[in-house]
Amino acid sequence: MRRLLLALVPLALVACSTASPDDRPPPTTTTPPKGELALLAERVEQRRDELSTASFHTEGFASDGEGLEVRTTVDGAVRYTDGGTSTSMVMNISTGGQQANRTSLVVVPAGTYVQVDGAPMPAGKKWGYYTAGNSGELAALLRGFGPSAMVGAELDYLQPKAGLIVGKGAAELDGQPVTRYDVSVNAFEMAKVIEDQDIQLQHTELADHGVKIDATVWVDDTSAPLQAEYRFTLDGKVVKQSTTRFRDWGQPVEVAVPNQAEVVPAEQLPG
Repeated sequence: MRRLLLALVPLALVACSTASPDDRPPPTTTTPPKGELALLAERVEQRRDELSTASFHTEGFASDGEGLEVRTTVDGAVRYTDGGTSTSMVMNISTGGQQANRTSLVVVPAGTYVQVDGAPMPAGKKWGYYTAGNSGELAALLRGFGPSAMVGAELDYLQPKAGLIVGKGAAELDGQPVTRYDVSVNAFEMAKVIEDQDIQLQHTELADHGVKIDATVWVDDTSAPLQAEYRFTLDGKVVKQSTTRFRDWGQPVEVAVPNQAEVVPAEQLPG
């Protein structure tokens, strides 16, 4: 199962005053006012955390620029809490137009449960359990959502230190009035604010190769994100993209870990 899962993972495409104390003026703030993108990102994150739960559908693809494409569709539910993000989802991955491989995942702060259709498993076991120490290939899989490798990570590109709003306007999404924001992202500046070294390096390489990053978010009148998207463009062609559509914000969702009797630690999975 470990090898099968690895085969499913698409490669990443890549001042001081000299006045005396008595003469000094009252202290003043040197913090510049927040820009529009910073305010947008703050409102979206706050509203997301207030609502806490949603269902989602994600579509993404990555291309090597020479005709080979990996296409992914994901459906599931997500819960955002102070303790972290929890998600239950089903992911279908198709490489080069072949029949999609189906993978079910339950991601909780402590680890990730994975079930790959057709993968050999020990008798009575249905799920492999991965922790931070052995989930590198899973992290690569989930990075398709965006830098933070979790549902809705397309929103990571609303980064005021790396982006600029280049378009804003009223729109409709599935008949619902929304505001659309288009953001141009500087890949090199984005790399500076990413903690994960692999993703940091990826964005540095994207900048070096002239890949253009754009992001778009559609929000309702409460600033809840209804859809988020990023696009990597090289020589005028989109080579990587992910779009997540959220629905039923604030409604109950089920993100349940599997029956532990059906779970086996990843290191005990067939090689």
